[in-house]
Amino acid sequence: MTSGILLIDKSTGMSSGKCVYQARKKLGIKKIGHAGTLDPIATGLLPLLINKATRVSDFLMDEVKIYETLAFFGQKTDTQDITGEILEKSSKTFEKKDLEKAIKENFLGEILQTPPMYSALKQNGKKLYELAREGKIVERKQRRIKVYDFEILDFDFPYARFKITCSKGTYIRSLVNDLGEVLKTFATVKELRRLKVGNFDVKDAIKIEDFENKDVDELIKKLIPIDDALNQYEKIILDKSYYKQATNGMTMKIDLGKNFDGLIRVYVEDLFIGLGEYKNKNKTLKLKKVFYEG
Repeated sequence: MTSGILLIDKSTGMSSGKCVYQARKKLGIKKIGHAGTLDPIATGLLPLLINKATRVSDFLMDEVKIYETLAFFGQKTDTQDITGEILEKSSKTFEKKDLEKAIKENFLGEILQTPPMYSALKQNGKKLYELAREGKIVERKQRRIKVYDFEILDFDFPYARFKITCSKGTYIRSLVNDLGEVLKTFATVKELRRLKVGNFDVKDAIKIEDFENKDVDELIKKLIPIDDALNQYEKIILDKSYYKQATNGMTMKIDLGKNFDGLIRVYVEDLFIGLGEYKNKNKTLKLKKVFYEG
């Protein structure tokens, strides 16, 4: 079975689901998912997870993301981007120093964010964007997110280009909208591009427009091994006597020789088996997720 991660550079106007559909059709593989939805307006990195790689989805979702966005100030829309209906306008102006101050004082580190109505989050079993299309606005719970970096790349009022490094669950549209509110005006996203997901970079991705023109064998060769998505975890290499225990998910008695508790990548010689949990107190290792296809 072919498994791995394929990096796609999504184009604007296309849904993340459409990218998955195209990949399934092209590769003839049904079990394909992705690691984090991109808005239709957004471009950039969309990691496609093929077969057993779908099991690392949660781990990739947890990774730090980097985005570049172009914000337009003076206009508020219902979707918080330029595809939406204009709700309000403002003629208020400000200088770059005001922008820098607003970001520094309000949008760095751990902050609370209210998700937008136009999002795939669910409330009572229904997606928020479905409720929004029905003209309903419901109260959304604030979520704790983390903004590691919020860099101003360019400023030419009413436009500003930002590079934002953030945690999972961050909505760039909401960040831009909230930034407008802090500056006593309105703001909406004009462009949005995802540059990185963890260690994966859009520079290494295949443009979705080129995807259809490539041979299946060529695409398969571009698959990234599953363990590349788990590089944040420590690694243990076992000898081949542990092969059966490891691949069957059995609890193994192993002394790592150091004080360590938690998840760890498990290899038997040069074979990646999966992600295990090590308990230092009992000196035990048990596979939590087995990826090896022996």
